[in-house]
Parts: sequence; C-alpha cells; structure tokens
Amino acid sequence: MEIRTLRNFAAVVRAGNVTRAAAALHVSQPALSMQLRELEEELGGPLLVRRARGVEPTERGIMLLRRADDIVALADRTRDDLRAAASAGLSGTLAIGAGETPAFAAVARAAAALRAENPHLRISVTSGNGEQIDEAVRAGVLDLALFVGPGRLPGYDYLVLPHVHRWGLYLRADSPLAARRAVAPRHLEGLPLVLSRQMFVSEFLSGWLGRDASTLNVAATYNLAYNALSLVAAGLGAAVCIDGVLPAVFARGLVFRPFRPALESDVYLAWKQGVPLTPAASALLARIRDPA
Repeated sequence: MEIRTLRNFAAVVRAGNVTRAAAALHVSQPALSMQLRELEEELGGPLLVRRARGVEPTERGIMLLRRADDIVALADRTRDDLRAAASAGLSGTLAIGAGETPAFAAVARAAAALRAENPHLRISVTSGNGEQIDEAVRAGVLDLALFVGPGRLPGYDYLVLPHVHRWGLYLRADSPLAARRAVAPRHLEGLPLVLSRQMFVSEFLSGWLGRDASTLNVAATYNLAYNALSLVAAGLGAAVCIDGVLPAVFARGLVFRPFRPALESDVYLAWKQGVPLTPAASALLARIRDPA
C-alpha cells in the first residue's frame, strides 16, 4: 500500500463520489478508479460499494479508513519532523491531544509563546476523551497528551500540572438538588444521570459511591462534555463531570454542585516512554515547567 493511494482512498470515502474526489485531488477519474481497484485487489476484497450517485465504504473499507488516517498522519508527521531537524529553529508540526479541561490554558500559553519565536512551527490540537487520545499517542500520531486523572496510564512519562479538578453534578438551575451546596452519594439514588463512558465502569466513582457504579440510573453516556450538557439543559438528567467545563451558552441555565466527600483528579501532560521527544515537544515541556 502506498501512502498516496491511502490518502486518495480516504478522500474518495469522504467525498462519497469518485469524480468529486478526483477533481479535489487534481487527478483523472479513470486513474483514481484504477488506483481503487488495485487497492481492493491487493487487500483481497471490496472496499467500496458503487452506486449510481456515488460510493459508500464497506465494513472493511471503514476499517481501512481508520487505519489509513493514522498511517497518513504518521507519514506526514515523519516528513515534517525530518525537515524540522534539518532546519534552523523549530518547524514542522507539534501535535497535542487533550480532553476538555481549563488546564489546557497552560499548554495553550506555552504553545503561543513557542510559536511566536518559531513562526514556521505549526500547532495541531486534537480533542477527545482519554481512550481516543491514548490510542493516538501510542500510534505515534500525537507528541503529547493532556489527561485528567485519576491514576496514570502505563507506558508514559508525565508532567503534573498545577491544576486539580473537582468532580460533581451539572444540573439544571431549577433542579431540587441545585439548592444544595454539595451532592452526597445518597443524592444520586434513582437520579437520571448522564455519565461519561469511562466513568460508567470506573472504580474511582464506585469507590466514592460505596457501591458499583453500574447500579446507578444511567440515562445517557457521553465522551465529550459539551453535548452532555446539552442533554442536561434539555432535561434528560444530571451530568457527572469535572468542574470548569461549562460553556457560556449554558451558564444561566445550569449549575455545578461538587461531590461531598470531595472527589478530585489532577491533570498531567504525558508522552510515550522510551521514545525521544521532538525538539518542539521538548521545548513546549520546558516552557510549561518554566513559563517565565
């Protein structure tokens, strides 16, 4: 498989049409179609379903698309890193993954200062939950990842940031629990909850509850908080989440009430053990350690 072929395959899937993709890629439609047929022959079966108005990926095509995105991104990163190593100053792409946390502001400030001194450096930020970011770092697509605890993922070195998150409930302002200053485990009994997928199976939450988290009344699960808070605003339930992630659009309609006893998580910037950091990633860490 050639990188160019994988890049073109991804473009066809996203365009949903070979002719449109060929125009965007500046190649002829017959040449692109032949590339796709040769790729299918190489991989032993159909990757696309051809229809009168376009194409759709088969299950194998969807699997290839996911791998192709990672392979192409890694190839692009490798090219940029090698070019950067041969140039004066920092250049190429510094790829950072992060969950939704105000602690990212420290990373953003360091990145902005680094970019001001190195105008050929490009900053790439990927948002996602812990599982998604972890997978991308291990695949080599990301240099650094910002994680919210608890605990530490294996296979990483890390820098703990000076930020601690409280866990609690995001509630509609008209909820009876909104009148309380804090939420105890007993208040969750029978309450419809919007819970992160990771939290649903977490011993961290179960330990605070004093019982298995699977006994909770889980009305919905989420992987990123913004849409979860939309569900809270619509009245579906209360969201278990860290503090500080309430967007301004919800500020008047929702409130945050911390858990009591307190349940807290730190925030840390992590990178793969045993893998040399790029010069840009090393420089960013140095900035965060010493922002002066």
